[in-house]
Amino acid sequence: MQNPILSNQRSFYSYLAIWTVVLICHALMLWLTEQIIFATAFMDALVSNLLYASIGLGLWFPVFFGKSENEKFISSVINHLASLLVTIGLWLGLTYFLLMSVFNGNDVYIAFLQKSMPWRAGIGVLYFEVIILVYYLFIFYQNYKEKLVKESELKALVKESELNSLKSQINPHFLFNSLNSISSLTMIQPAKAQEMIIKLSDFLRYSISNKEEKLTPLHEEISNINRYLDIEKIRFGKRLSIKQHVEPACLQLKLPGMILQPLVENAVKYGVYENTDESVVTIACSCNASALSISISNEYDPDFIYKKGEGIGLRNIRSRLHIMYGRDDLLFIRKDHRTFEVKVLFPQQ
Repeated sequence: MQNPILSNQRSFYSYLAIWTVVLICHALMLWLTEQIIFATAFMDALVSNLLYASIGLGLWFPVFFGKSENEKFISSVINHLASLLVTIGLWLGLTYFLLMSVFNGNDVYIAFLQKSMPWRAGIGVLYFEVIILVYYLFIFYQNYKEKLVKESELKALVKESELNSLKSQINPHFLFNSLNSISSLTMIQPAKAQEMIIKLSDFLRYSISNKEEKLTPLHEEISNINRYLDIEKIRFGKRLSIKQHVEPACLQLKLPGMILQPLVENAVKYGVYENTDESVVTIACSCNASALSISISNEYDPDFIYKKGEGIGLRNIRSRLHIMYGRDDLLFIRKDHRTFEVKVLFPQQ
């Protein structure tokens, strides 16, 4: 991993800005408290802080290459103390040599320089601890970001697995019913059986293309629903009547693929299977800037006794909506003495 200060232009300029402030404060302190000529004080601050800023960039490498989860605490302390001693020794030695060279002959400043070495060492220790702390914070932040990315990827995989599991419970259910119908038609109406096989093939091809969870334009879902209804019309003939009211403005809005088919399947199942008269299944779509609303309703025989509770189709749709949108208030069921209606909202933002 590159030095975080050198690898990022913004960080590098911030680093320079901080050391510029430190340099100015250093020069002012010497000028005001030690009564040193400002030009001399500025040169002292420039040499010492420029050297430490350069050494500070190099401190990244012992921090990065020395970090280890298996490293014992005592070993870590020893390594840091060794780095500290080398850093302070190198910095003080270079600072003393350069300042002695620059101010050779200035006995007053030379005396001050020699006397100031202890407190310079103390400041050097402070600089060291601050720089090391910044580097460790950066490493912690990078590890935290990587952890978030991995958790996000894991959640996406779990989400995809759950959605595929839900879909796998729906598709065979319809497939088995269709194959049973085809089997019945092969003997009495082979032409319709052939037509049904072709439409079933188109329906399954669309289902396979939507294997991965993704948002699909409404017009594609409507086309797929029409394939399904064409298959059911072959089975039930005039007993099944379809009404569709779809606003043109809604056709390009998106919703999860293959989510309408089990709703329409339920409407056909409970509206037509046990009814000898014509049954009407109504599909209505409306929309606004924030949501797509789809209502699927069917007439049913109030005298026919159905099992209580939601079927697997409605349960799966609730689960898919929760996984996709993180909400539990998107599916509504209304039932009166003749009509059963399911309404689903699909947020568009």
